[in-house]
Amino acid sequence: MPGNKNPWLSLRHFDRPEWQVRAHEQIKMAIITQRSLAPVRRGRFIIAVLTALYLSSSSVGASDYNYPYHDPYLATATSAILGDDGATTRVKSQIIHLPGLPSRNGLPSLEGRGNLSISLYRQNGPAPLMFIIAGVGSNPYFGVGPYLASLFSAAGFHVVILPSPMTWNFALAASRSGAPGYVPEDARDLYEVMQKSLSLLKDQHGIEPTEINFIGASLGALEGAHLSVIDGTERKIGISKYLLINPPIDLAYTVKKLDQWDDLQKKFGLEKSDELIGKGMTIIDSFANAKLDDSAVFDRLAKKLAEFKTEELQFLAAVTLQIRFPDLIYVTQAIHDQNVLTAPKKDKRKRIQEANRLTLTDYNEKIGLPLWRRQLGEPQVDLESLVKRSSLTRILDQLRNNPKVHIMHNEDDFLNEKNSIEKLKASLGDQVTLYPYGGHLGNLWYRQNKEDVLRLFRARSVTAQ
Repeated sequence: MPGNKNPWLSLRHFDRPEWQVRAHEQIKMAIITQRSLAPVRRGRFIIAVLTALYLSSSSVGASDYNYPYHDPYLATATSAILGDDGATTRVKSQIIHLPGLPSRNGLPSLEGRGNLSISLYRQNGPAPLMFIIAGVGSNPYFGVGPYLASLFSAAGFHVVILPSPMTWNFALAASRSGAPGYVPEDARDLYEVMQKSLSLLKDQHGIEPTEINFIGASLGALEGAHLSVIDGTERKIGISKYLLINPPIDLAYTVKKLDQWDDLQKKFGLEKSDELIGKGMTIIDSFANAKLDDSAVFDRLAKKLAEFKTEELQFLAAVTLQIRFPDLIYVTQAIHDQNVLTAPKKDKRKRIQEANRLTLTDYNEKIGLPLWRRQLGEPQVDLESLVKRSSLTRILDQLRNNPKVHIMHNEDDFLNEKNSIEKLKASLGDQVTLYPYGGHLGNLWYRQNKEDVLRLFRARSVTAQ
């Protein structure tokens, strides 16, 4: 956010212990947006057949879908309180540090931070393994990733949460360009990370996966779509099934929307903007100890969030994205000093403060594009072309020919044009399940959606045995 008065500057955490990092990340990420079934035994094939028929049905009709919130912005906001105990009883996880790229562990001001942190939820014996990647700036500690992890851990899966490529940790430890954001190459980096993770988990932690699956949400779903193309060709992992939830279809449209919402700060002014952020934080914090398997909790949350106007919710959505960028930008400029930040390198605070003034478009144009051109060996390629290559529409043919890929989307997801969602359904047919309501990830907690998600992979588990 422009200006010197910034509520997030006190939350910079490069030099803080892990427990403080996690606490501060929870505060930041909990504003608005982006945010038992044991494996079935052999001999129950008929259940798998019925499940497959269920999931291959057409869009879920509004009359058959009782999700209560028809305002897509309010629906999206209800996901803000999701976390690792949001689906069922709390399950234990452990953080594992994966060796990063050579030479990244000794960069000035980032010494010793060059390993990639992943989160493991393990079973006591052999079990299917689920990789999870959530949206922009998501990490293994909070939000949608841990929510889905708790759901699948309780269902008998080993689970590994990977950080979003659009985080400082991934940029430093795993991004070959040092500037994530070009999705096809980010997917390539993720593929390498997944292979390393599997080797480490098998060799050092005794994990025995009976099959490998993948769930991606939001940008993580788009990255997963590109990942399916890579594994479909190279088969170094052999992923059995992909679930892609609310992927952005036309990335240029999504970026434009978010930049427009970020500009709302100019309309509100700094004082009102800070007031809105504080109010949002207070509401979310009041649900810190709520039982999230109770729909009444979401009803109470929705009533409080309904006090915000649509533009205010749009602004808070943009803020939630924006607060994840300064650390990422700081790290990219530690790897490649492009003179984007003018403050002395030893002054972390001022450099992060400068980084906080850059939008997503600024990042793409000033930082990403020059480095992506170098990585691809295409010095004249423009940003528009790279965004098109990143979009889901570019790889629809590969997805159509891959029965392992299933997409769940909401017709009212405001980060996509309605006709884009309709064309996606028309193109991929029964590979896509559409829900009439839910906004962007706002119905992940809803009972029917949870059952559908679990049923998709339970069907795979049965047929694989």
